[in-house]
Amino acid sequence: MTNAKLVFLALTFFGLGFVASEYRHGLNLRLGDASQVQANINREPANRVLAMKGEITGSDGSLMQSDIAPSEDSVENVVLNGGVPTEGFSWARVNQLIRNENYSEAIRLLTGYLETDANSVQAWFLLANCYQKQDKHKLAIDAWFHYLKLEVDAKKIEQAIKQVKHYLSSLSDKPALVDNEFTWLIAQLEALQNFRQNDGELHLALAGLYLQVEDAYQAQYHALMAANDPVAQKRAEEILAKLNGKPVTDELAIPLLRFGNQFLVNVSIEGHSANLLLDTGASLSGVAKSYAAKYPSIVKATKPIRLNTASGTEDSYLFTVENLSFGSLVFSQHILALLPMNSAEEFDGLLGVDILGRFDFVIDQDAAVLRLRERKK
Repeated sequence: MTNAKLVFLALTFFGLGFVASEYRHGLNLRLGDASQVQANINREPANRVLAMKGEITGSDGSLMQSDIAPSEDSVENVVLNGGVPTEGFSWARVNQLIRNENYSEAIRLLTGYLETDANSVQAWFLLANCYQKQDKHKLAIDAWFHYLKLEVDAKKIEQAIKQVKHYLSSLSDKPALVDNEFTWLIAQLEALQNFRQNDGELHLALAGLYLQVEDAYQAQYHALMAANDPVAQKRAEEILAKLNGKPVTDELAIPLLRFGNQFLVNVSIEGHSANLLLDTGASLSGVAKSYAAKYPSIVKATKPIRLNTASGTEDSYLFTVENLSFGSLVFSQHILALLPMNSAEEFDGLLGVDILGRFDFVIDQDAAVLRLRERKK
């Protein structure tokens, strides 16, 4: 082979090698760009969610609060609840709508969000407030109860209970706001009692509502429970005073038994005699534990109560007797308290304002007589 041919072949192989090298280099560049684009795509959703929350990552990977509020464009079509998109939703947008008093649009977004996450505490809280602002009372109360069932923060629960109690009390004072649906109001207050068993103001509101529907027994029960709360006692006694059974047309004179500087009145409880201490400072009438143990058949339909006594609070119960009578007065289905005391030989319990307050009464100490007249309205 001549020298010329050898030189030609060498130049040809060199040129082919250069072209191949440049091709591989270009291909790697294109593949590298594609990988970078894919990496950016993979990182984008996470960055977007962080932007929605107003958070960015620091150099050490920890979360820091961003000083820049997310824009509307950055929070459209946010991915929620395992990848289910909720169009147009973000907490920032909802809060902005509420600040602008655009409650209808905020409600639309919140109800849509709850379709994907029915256990969102924040959504139920905001929804309850929006409905309340719009005077959609039943929907608001329903949302509040959803919130109370889901919230786990004790302080927030307590705050919400106070707000719902005030809300329901205002509706009870103006039942026309819910079309005078007393049954619905009663049901909501009783549901709230699951969170506050011994709340005197709740019992007071229920007593007033039961008076409206002419259920004297339930009105009496809740008024007695309220009367045991110093905050609600006076108003509860006013309700008890309205529960007149048999009208008193003339003055009744009930003989009393002297007991030192005090007086006893003899009553019949389902046919069993009992001497009860006349106590105008006691909101509840009741019998001592020893008397109830002596006549166990009188103790029926018990309901728990926490009694306030001079030595503190004590758990006890209320119970219903078929009748309690003295003189010509008969009180049917009357509720008594089991008192945390053992009866002395001289008396078996107390006669309090729950009965005395239904009348205008005078204790004639000289004659040892209790004089009763119909209470003036």
